[in-house]
Amino acid sequence: MHRSITALILIALMLGWAVPSARSYTLQFTDASSSVHIRWPTNSVTIALSSSLASPSANIKPGSDVMGAARRALRQWAAASNIRFVEVSSNAQSISPSAGGDGISLITVANTPENVALFTSSDRPGRTRVYFDPVTGVISEADIALNPSSQFSTDGTFGTYDLESVLTHEIGHLLGLEHSGMVGATMQPRLALNGLYTLPAFSPRTLSEDDRAGVRALYGPRTGLGAIGGTVSYAGGAPVYGAHVWAADTLTGRSIAGSISSQNGAYRIEDLPPGQYRLIVEYLNGNVLASEIASSGGAYAGLVNPQAAFRATEAAAQVNVAAAATASLNISLSDAQPFLNPRLLGINGQLSTIAVPLEPGRTYKVYVGGDGLDQVNGTGISITSPYMSVDSSSMVLQQLGTPYPIISFNIRVAEDVPAGDYDLRFQSNNGEVSYIAGGLSVDEVGSALLMWLPASDSDEAAEADVNQSTIGFNGTGEDAGATIIDPYLSGESFALGSHYAARRIALPGSARAGAFTLIPPTAEERLKALVEPLVNAPDYLIRIGPS
Repeated sequence: MHRSITALILIALMLGWAVPSARSYTLQFTDASSSVHIRWPTNSVTIALSSSLASPSANIKPGSDVMGAARRALRQWAAASNIRFVEVSSNAQSISPSAGGDGISLITVANTPENVALFTSSDRPGRTRVYFDPVTGVISEADIALNPSSQFSTDGTFGTYDLESVLTHEIGHLLGLEHSGMVGATMQPRLALNGLYTLPAFSPRTLSEDDRAGVRALYGPRTGLGAIGGTVSYAGGAPVYGAHVWAADTLTGRSIAGSISSQNGAYRIEDLPPGQYRLIVEYLNGNVLASEIASSGGAYAGLVNPQAAFRATEAAAQVNVAAAATASLNISLSDAQPFLNPRLLGINGQLSTIAVPLEPGRTYKVYVGGDGLDQVNGTGISITSPYMSVDSSSMVLQQLGTPYPIISFNIRVAEDVPAGDYDLRFQSNNGEVSYIAGGLSVDEVGSALLMWLPASDSDEAAEADVNQSTIGFNGTGEDAGATIIDPYLSGESFALGSHYAARRIALPGSARAGAFTLIPPTAEERLKALVEPLVNAPDYLIRIGPS
């Protein structure tokens, strides 16, 4: 059926905004005015599950619960909001062409020429195509396709994408959400392969508070909730476009929701439970890049061009949020130049841009890499939560031959820690502050990840096992090497232990498909799992060879 489509958004998941204000988490808007956001006309959305889910192609591990994964992903978003999905079956295999939709909102895993054409390489596991009216923002159709060239599973098989996590992320796009600046959010623009941190990549199956706030802002419920709004400006008064502003609960320390400021500097964080909050503002050049928030059109398209950098800023005043009310707070940034930029973190000797999943009652050695970290001592590392503590005496500046400093330190997680995402805070010797927003993620009790994790009071035994098999450890000591794939290096090479050197070279997107062809087969799954930039990230080729 032909229908007039005057606007189209293509959103790819890869491993691949009165004065209009930006909403949190982040919502899609029709244009730069940020006045009309994209959403379905009603809270009832009909989703057609393709027959391909019942008979998937060979790229999906045999025995995987494909249909169950799709239904569980839909239930995550329905449980967090007033959205209602009506499931129907369809024999359709391919998503609609960009020229116009067929009125069927399809989820498909079929290996068809039309679906294959959406992807340039296997490191883009999913895409969502959304059809909407540019005047009203009303969605008429949204289709999701998984990449026939990517490997998927539902049981955590290392070297595969977790099918349920990919679908949960893509359904967020289907509902009208952009990528989030919160590292621990399902809607953050990066997804790991199973095997990152020697764990299954199950955390994105469960929505973060930021994800829940986003879908509630579009579809409710909003009763009993409040908001924070205001502007972000440079020291000279100019508005800041693309600043990441987020609210952390002062009682628990959990990061609740974030917002990306619009072109006029306005931000608005909605659907916050009543309480007291701390607000932090950061420049998006760390674990999440501003260009990864941008889409092909709408309010954030301009973020493909870098904005003037600024130091992370902690709002001086705490904000009290009341139900059905908006608290106002304008934030002015310092004019000091930023030097501190923690941009990679990890455990088990691995670094990435993915949140670290934590289990209650355990102690972890956490690794963080980035500019300026050699100017941070143990007392300058903290987690603003009573449920987590940093052992300042355990901080070590690693000697790994990387072009930026890497530090490690131990953190202890309390047995009664609430599920959610927590920030890592760093303060340099000269007083500059920087964060990894939502970089520590505690999953809900009963989650697939916590049931998978080994029962242990510490990571020492786990690290000992990892040292025997993970590329980067050479057996001469647990800090002798670390496996690091850095998405921001270009044309730089560095040695890791006595095993491998990593090099990233900027190349056209067509070269991505062969990115891992030079990696020994036994190492490929581990290395490919480390860092997989998503949509709008720079194109790189990773070469691994003897150091």
